[in-house]
Amino acid sequence: MKSYLSAGNAERKNILGALALIASCLLSGWVKAETASEHDAEFYQWLEQLRNDAAGQGISEKTLDQAFTGITPPVKRIIKNDRSQAEVVETYDHYLSRRLSDWKKSKGRKLAKKHRDVLQQVADKYGVQPRFLLAIWGMETNYGSFPLKESAFNVLATLAYDKRRGAYFRKEFLAALKMLDSGFPTMAELKSSWAGALGQPQFMPTSYLEYAQDFNGDGKKDIWNTEADVFASIAHYFKVRGWRNDQTWGRPVSLPPGGEAALMKPQGDGLTPDADCKRFKTMGAWRDLKRWQELGVRRADGSDLPDVSIPAALIVADKGDKRGYIVYRNFCTLMSFNPAFKYALSIGLLSDALKD
Repeated sequence: MKSYLSAGNAERKNILGALALIASCLLSGWVKAETASEHDAEFYQWLEQLRNDAAGQGISEKTLDQAFTGITPPVKRIIKNDRSQAEVVETYDHYLSRRLSDWKKSKGRKLAKKHRDVLQQVADKYGVQPRFLLAIWGMETNYGSFPLKESAFNVLATLAYDKRRGAYFRKEFLAALKMLDSGFPTMAELKSSWAGALGQPQFMPTSYLEYAQDFNGDGKKDIWNTEADVFASIAHYFKVRGWRNDQTWGRPVSLPPGGEAALMKPQGDGLTPDADCKRFKTMGAWRDLKRWQELGVRRADGSDLPDVSIPAALIVADKGDKRGYIVYRNFCTLMSFNPAFKYALSIGLLSDALKD
């Protein structure tokens, strides 16, 4: 049988008919499971509908042929990764120690000096401190050195077909088609992580369309090969999501004896966080920083918290270690980039290590 994805419209319909017949035969016991897969037939029927929907949104036939050629039935390895993300399965101590390596810190300091001028230009335009731009860059792709080998369209098709977050990844698949249809990036650039994230800052396709910037003015929003565009795109994302450059992200703290459980309980003194923070309900109560001081929370070295009035929330780390993190409004922007406490903390802590 000719490859479904390399066939024309009429040929694809014939192939779909054959696959449907195979599925029927499987159900009837006429064809052995080793010969063909009913699940594959269902997948290709779904894929055909996805292609039709994309065509209905104005995506060109040329782009569709490029994107859909090579898509395979769902990749189990990708599904497994989606079910066992490190942010969920690893302890705080293990997760943070692995990601805050000495290499990442020293490399980041070297690159801060190398790109000092353009980082400052980006910071002046968007109002985001350079160390946070470097931290995202370093954490996402080891400052652009991590190889991305997956086919973005294959990854996104697998995750869009999967039931867990299918609607989300279907939207991302269609956004990636719009990117390709625009003429840049090319198929060669559209390699991704296992989750379909793209380029050196690992933007999902919808984020690329909304936030990517052409900072060097060459007509391309190039988050694959142009550091200035990488920095500006991250900074623009932060700016739109409410970043404040007069604040930091937060700080490590020590907790009072028996404080882990008691501090997380509502005490009638909470503050209402802004909209971007409010949607992260697992962050618990927001209180004035001075109130956290009264409740016995201290800096990691035991000294007093800053004597300022500012909304803050408490993130408790691994149970029983008496460690936590006081976080401020900017932490919510880090969470919007990746909604996991451990990830956002890794960005904040790496940025601290990259201070001038």
